[in-house]
Amino acid sequence: MKKWLCLSFIFLMLVACTSTNKTEQEIAKVKTDTQFALFHDVLFTASPNDLPKLKSEFPYMFPKQMPDELVLERMKDTSQQFLYKEVKKVYGDFKPQEKEIDELFKHIKYYFKDFKTPTVVTDITGVSYQDRVLYADTLLLVSLDMFLGKENEVYGGYAKYLSETFTPKHMTSAIAQKIIDNKYPFNKNRTFLGQMIFEGKKMYLLDLFLPNVNDEIKLGYTTKKLAWAKLNEVTVWAFFIKNELLYSNDSKLRQRFLEVAPFSKFYTSIDRDSPGAIAKYTGLQIVRAYMKKNQVSAKELIDLDAQTILNQSGYKPKK
Repeated sequence: MKKWLCLSFIFLMLVACTSTNKTEQEIAKVKTDTQFALFHDVLFTASPNDLPKLKSEFPYMFPKQMPDELVLERMKDTSQQFLYKEVKKVYGDFKPQEKEIDELFKHIKYYFKDFKTPTVVTDITGVSYQDRVLYADTLLLVSLDMFLGKENEVYGGYAKYLSETFTPKHMTSAIAQKIIDNKYPFNKNRTFLGQMIFEGKKMYLLDLFLPNVNDEIKLGYTTKKLAWAKLNEVTVWAFFIKNELLYSNDSKLRQRFLEVAPFSKFYTSIDRDSPGAIAKYTGLQIVRAYMKKNQVSAKELIDLDAQTILNQSGYKPKK
């Protein structure tokens, strides 16, 4: 009996791997023609006399209301020049990152045929967390000074739970998340379950778009925080059930369990060890369980209601 179960498991794994490899082969054929504009390189190596040419080549980087004096001050600003040197140390000619980003766009376009490949513009924005990735249909701006490595001295003013994600490995994931958030900014279901499943759906899209990126990167967790999430999955789910949170419309639950934070807020002793946004992890596990049992497309998944996904997922975290 054990031998039969073992053989069955191996067979299923081979089928799954074959299916995955076939999908990746199809994705490799997707045409993207991604354009990269290394604005950070051009701006911080230019002279004042080059400004008219810069404005002609990068009109989207120079709003009409922006005075030339401000641009010229930025070009020679010592702190900006320091950041540029740090960026060059980490990224050089940016070629490896261009390949990663193009691969991401291939995956997105495979699952969403109407996706328009944006021009990727690199910049330095003065270590601004809110501006680290900006996306608007045909343009995607990446602030490379926000992905220099968590130990870089320029992040001294940031909390550790945030700076943990300021690494080159997190950049492509941050880009994917921004595109997903832009495509799906709102969720009509305001219950905690609805919000949790909605975030789980978006995280599952990351699984599809970045199949070789681990959960630590996608969730923004450290190895220790992810281990806690796995070890306490049963406890967390039991807490949500026992306290009747699933169908609550309390807006504070989003802040406690779904938003980026140093820890989740159970208001118990486990808070200090828990990762932030723990319900996002739970939502992802529910969606993954559902997708293992159901053959639906990425677009169909997004349109499904949370209760259907929970009911048909068979989700039951193991002790």
